Amino acid sequence: MTEQMNELDLLMQERRNSGTAWTRNEKFDRDGYLVIKDLWDPEELYHPVPPEKGQYNYWDKNPEHFNHVPVESQVEGSTSRYWHPQYRTIHTGIRLKLEEIIGRKLYNTYYYDRFYYPGQELTKHADRDACEISVSVHISTNLEGKDAKWPFWIKTPDKYADKKKTQVLVPGEERSLSLEPGDGLLYKGCERPHWREAMPGSKKKSKKLFGKAQQQELYYHQIFFHYVLADGNRAPVSYTHLRAHETRGNLVCRLLLE
Repeated sequence: MTEQMNELDLLMQERRNSGTAWTRNEKFDRDGYLVIKDLWDPEELYHPVPPEKGQYNYWDKNPEHFNHVPVESQVEGSTSRYWHPQYRTIHTGIRLKLEEIIGRKLYNTYYYDRFYYPGQELTKHADRDACEISVSVHISTNLEGKDAKWPFWIKTPDKYADKKKTQVLVPGEERSLSLEPGDGLLYKGCERPHWREAMPGSKKKSKKLFGKAQQQELYYHQIFFHYVLADGNRAPVSYTHLRAHETRGNLVCRLLLE
């Protein structure tokens, strides 16, 4: 399992990074996030629940080429898939839409999708440099009623008394945001603490099939697409930068992004 951020680490990262990923979208810069309705067709994003839980890592465009680790590295018991070929062109397609929204050019870094199951949560954290500008897109769920509105939580920026950020004048707010399939939550991953509380629902749900009761596991499927500002300080972690400045030292990093 990935080591979780403690409160002090999170506070220090938030203070250090706040305001470093400026854009030309006033609302996005003020709140640190933006809900985008109908960002992508959920039918094109849909994929059935994989047969085995854990972490799938794909290394090329062939969906049969992957390795599998039984325990997912961030949310134990969930299913995540890094670089699934289904989403390679969509990664770029969404980037072009986001560039129009924020008024700045972006570079692709990486993406992965995750299937959550009842009781699982995403602990509060802020992201690495490769997630400077990120979007979480809701794909599908078999949760019903209010449970299907399982929210994504995010903290808005603090307002500081001075430029050195030594004193918080007005604390940010913790906000819960629910998405419909195809909606995206755009956010500043390195700046904004974000999380999900425990997913609702019981372990299994009953569903009649051919007149017989079948047990079906509840799930919630979403995908993270990550980017960096093309002319920002975090651009060197992107695939595009590594390709343009390739050396023996960063060849492995670039190949991992292909």
